[in-house]
Amino acid sequence: MKRLSHIAPLLLMLVVIAGCTRKADDDISFLKTATAPTDEAVNFKITNDNSGLVTITPHSAGASAYDIYFGDATTEPAHIMPGQSATHIYKEGVYPVKVVATGISGLQTDTTKQLSLLFRAPEAVTINATTEQHVITVSATAQYATGGFKVYFGEDADEVPVTIAAGASAMHTYATAGAYTVKVEALSGGAATTTATQAITIYDPLALPMTFELPTVNYAWGDFGGSATSVIPNPARTGINTSATVGKIVKNAPETWAGNYIVLSAPLDFTVNKKFKVKVYAYRVGMRVLLQLERSGDNTFQENLEAVTTVANTWEELTFDFSGKITDNSKQLQNVLFFLDNGTQGDGTNNYTLLFDDIVLTN
Repeated sequence: MKRLSHIAPLLLMLVVIAGCTRKADDDISFLKTATAPTDEAVNFKITNDNSGLVTITPHSAGASAYDIYFGDATTEPAHIMPGQSATHIYKEGVYPVKVVATGISGLQTDTTKQLSLLFRAPEAVTINATTEQHVITVSATAQYATGGFKVYFGEDADEVPVTIAAGASAMHTYATAGAYTVKVEALSGGAATTTATQAITIYDPLALPMTFELPTVNYAWGDFGGSATSVIPNPARTGINTSATVGKIVKNAPETWAGNYIVLSAPLDFTVNKKFKVKVYAYRVGMRVLLQLERSGDNTFQENLEAVTTVANTWEELTFDFSGKITDNSKQLQNVLFFLDNGTQGDGTNNYTLLFDDIVLTN
């Protein structure tokens, strides 16, 4: 019984101590003297790439949380804790950004700061234009052109531009061949723009007969192995050829297989006509002229014939009759090539020079 008499006072004391401790922990009387957050400030970090990305960081004394109202069409605020930031995408303009700071007591302080975004003008605008007959495809690149591009094709004075995004392209078909100016306006996403222009020429399809007289046709001959081809004023306007313009081939070293080529706009049609006729002007008798026809992009499909010049310093007509070689259009022959004295190295003199004109496919 003596032990129990000692234990009872001890338990009573522990209960009193525990009760005193809980009362200290639950004491919120200090909230009665708490104040709202003070010294509130808002910092903006604006990304200078026309993306509109802004980082908003609030600061204050005594805040336990912040609500950020972006000042644009976004209605819901961003809720962050002290030391954190909020990001938001804006369009160009001026926005009243409001920050509400809440203290531990629940008291609030708000401040509004004007955010001003002015996008920079696009830089390094480059126009990429490719043409195929009357069709043009245009794309563009630029720095800071986050708003895309407006493309003007230059055919109509009252033209409505086509707007494309970066990486996209726009196509247009011109009604007639001619010279045009393509204009591209790079858009910043705001008011600032930068304009670039490029002159382009639209050509009519390249087909036979080939006369070298049409300004709307691009007689774009290519060369290989040392051959040099050009379109020149006719230096010998006599006999069967008094036209103003002709082609000229000069065979230079080093390759014995040097030649030239041109790609027609469409494969040749041999349904009715199978004979090529070409007017030529050689500076010596006996020059061997090889005419070769190939499929565009695949020269394993080809046919060729050779003819020999019979006069010097005079226009004559050579005939290449493919009647026994070509019976249909299955090979889709589209490229026309010439080889002068194939197998012999040229020296660039008149002995290896040929004028040619009026290439026709006939029956």
